[in-house]
Amino acid sequence: MELIRVNRQMRKLQVSKRFGEIYKPVSTPGSLSLFCPSCPQPGINLPDNWKELPSWVTRRTVTVDANFHADHIRMRRPDLDITLTDGQGYMVEEVPFKEYLNVAQEMHAVNLN
Repeated sequence: MELIRVNRQMRKLQVSKRFGEIYKPVSTPGSLSLFCPSCPQPGINLPDNWKELPSWVTRRTVTVDANFHADHIRMRRPDLDITLTDGQGYMVEEVPFKEYLNVAQEMHAVNLN
């Protein structure tokens, strides 16, 4: 268990160094994530009239491989999980996300038949 924890800390230090965040006193959300040049982003890779374009031009597409499943990554003891990159990478910060989950309502599919 200790080896796994040390491995996680080492990977966090390596990623922080690669992104230059190890030298900053305070890190910002998303600072350990890569810029995606193919994602449509106003002011960066979309024209000024992007709102007038057809929706398929500016739509983000998320694709999942058919073999993907996350059953094998369930933690036996989630209370022992320590967040090393809270909001710095591709995941959002834990506290605001839990607050959002408390107020969010689950949308149910409506059968019109």
